[in-house]
Amino acid sequence: MTDALGLRAVFSTLIPATNAMVEPDMSRLSPAGVTNQTYRFAFPALPATAQELTQLIEPTIELALACEPDRIIIAYSPEYMTDNNNAALHLRDFIAQRVTLPVTLAGDAVPNALDALNVKRIGLVTPFPAKANRNVATYFAMRGFTVVNEAGFASAQKGGVHSARISEQDVRDAFATVATSNADVLVQVGTALVCAGFVAELEAEHKKPVVAVNSATYWLALRQHGISDQFGGYGKLFTDC
Repeated sequence: MTDALGLRAVFSTLIPATNAMVEPDMSRLSPAGVTNQTYRFAFPALPATAQELTQLIEPTIELALACEPDRIIIAYSPEYMTDNNNAALHLRDFIAQRVTLPVTLAGDAVPNALDALNVKRIGLVTPFPAKANRNVATYFAMRGFTVVNEAGFASAQKGGVHSARISEQDVRDAFATVATSNADVLVQVGTALVCAGFVAELEAEHKKPVVAVNSATYWLALRQHGISDQFGGYGKLFTDC
């Protein structure tokens, strides 16, 4: 339900308790009249299966609904899992059974953004080790995209908040590694990795569209909610799509 500050929409976003990136990223992208309410679920370790993930999320759903939002955003995606496609379907079904409101899933965001930008060949940056990166590549391949280059930060698996401590410069260097001529788009996944705030700078530097998962998730939520505001500073998604 809209309120005195959220005259156009109130979004409730569910994120891991350890994630320090989603909330500030979405705050900076919020247009006038749209407010973001953040609810955190326990995250003692990286869940290996969709069942583990949904068990963590379930206790927080009731809290996220208490402010009577207009839309729920699940800002966590299982593309790193071995059985990621079925995991994504399980997560979708799980949320649909518990929430009657419109829902935006981070797992849908990047593929939707790539379709909107009409690009197929991905230079990929992640906070994941090589095995998980292969899972991510498979996730995109099943949706018609090809990962042609990748760079990951395997050490991010060592601690629950480690991804947020990877520096902006390190992430920029990773983009430079994957921004080769055979990629027509640069993509960052892993919602706890810094990126959304300098997408436009990366696009200017590498002369390619850049899709960061947090900004793509918020872009998708806005567009699914019928909010078509376009604005500069955050890449082609927000200026052209």
